[in-house]
Amino acid sequence: MKQVLNFNKKFNKLIFFLIITHSRFIIADIFNYFPELQNNLERIQFCDLPTPIIKLESFGDFVGYKNIFMKADSLTGKKIDNGKEINNSIECLYGGNKPRKLEFLLADAKKMGKETIITYGCAGSNHALATAVYAKELGFKRCILMLKNQPNSPVVRHNLMLDCYCGAELQFYPDNKTRRLAAEQMMRNDPSIYFIPTGGSNAIGAIGFVNAAFELKEQIKHGCMCVPDLIYIPIGSCGTVAGLLLGFQVLGLESKIVAVAVEPEEIESEFYINTKKIFTRTNALLHSLDPSFKIYEFPEDKFIINKKFTGAEYGLFTPEAAQAIRLFKSTENIKLEGTYSAKPISAIMDDLTNGFIKNETVLFWNTYCGIDYSDLTKLVDYKSMPIAFQRYFEEDIQPLSKID
Repeated sequence: MKQVLNFNKKFNKLIFFLIITHSRFIIADIFNYFPELQNNLERIQFCDLPTPIIKLESFGDFVGYKNIFMKADSLTGKKIDNGKEINNSIECLYGGNKPRKLEFLLADAKKMGKETIITYGCAGSNHALATAVYAKELGFKRCILMLKNQPNSPVVRHNLMLDCYCGAELQFYPDNKTRRLAAEQMMRNDPSIYFIPTGGSNAIGAIGFVNAAFELKEQIKHGCMCVPDLIYIPIGSCGTVAGLLLGFQVLGLESKIVAVAVEPEEIESEFYINTKKIFTRTNALLHSLDPSFKIYEFPEDKFIINKKFTGAEYGLFTPEAAQAIRLFKSTENIKLEGTYSAKPISAIMDDLTNGFIKNETVLFWNTYCGIDYSDLTKLVDYKSMPIAFQRYFEEDIQPLSKID
């Protein structure tokens, strides 16, 4: 059995190589479909796109279902010149789903002549980290991360260390109201500040995932996979899902999105309301920039919210997420984390068991960059951080995050 598993891993690496080689020749871009946007919409291209589509052979063998693919947005990070880095093992900057949004958000900040970026997140925020990475890369003078508490984990420690490596200023806030008031005061006092909301999820940021829908359409056209029936993706700040839904409406893609909630809702139907709001605002913005971009109805029938795997609070690992992390690592040698990316895998496994998935083609959209940056984090002394963040390195991590 072990020999078979080892063979499957080697075979899957070959499949990965063939697919990534094939898919990276594809050029898919919203600007090709709507040329007028080139004159009216700012974008700084730093993502390594398109990200590959990979058939999950070993995972599929384990769960007994062959028709599962992965969109590897783990690999969006900008390729870098190793000769300029401290360690030659670092091949690309931080990736995940957030850089797609930041291509448009940071370009907008540059257009407006802004010098300081501020954004929200929790202590281990992937979005905050991606913002710090690309704000530094693009030469902004300051990047201020306004962070709240979350349960401790190795990802929290890793992201905080990389935040500091990138020169970001860390600020800790006990609640949303205190943070919002502080941000408003900073922006009143400093007109050079550009504010990016949680997750980069507003009309400008969501365009990054409207564009991702065009990318997927092109990959389907080039034979990377057939049209997926179900796309499993985590949902938190809602911009990623809103952008994809709008892109699918433009392109006529019939795929349904199964958005797996990452935390309990604070108000009833919060994820639905926020997704529809961002969808509508993004649609209106693109229409204003290019009138040939029509106004579309929100696709109620293509949007499914799965709330079964939220856990008790944001960032608190669940047993199902811990199981998914271990399983994905052992079958595909791909690293997930417990706040976002493991939850769609938990949902896929559950939907295979309960019969929701029957004969459909399934696409898992992996939003997490699991690359090991320990060569960089070891250069950071956590005691250089504000005291409020030092406790993440002095207190134990949550039990379920202790995954080998």
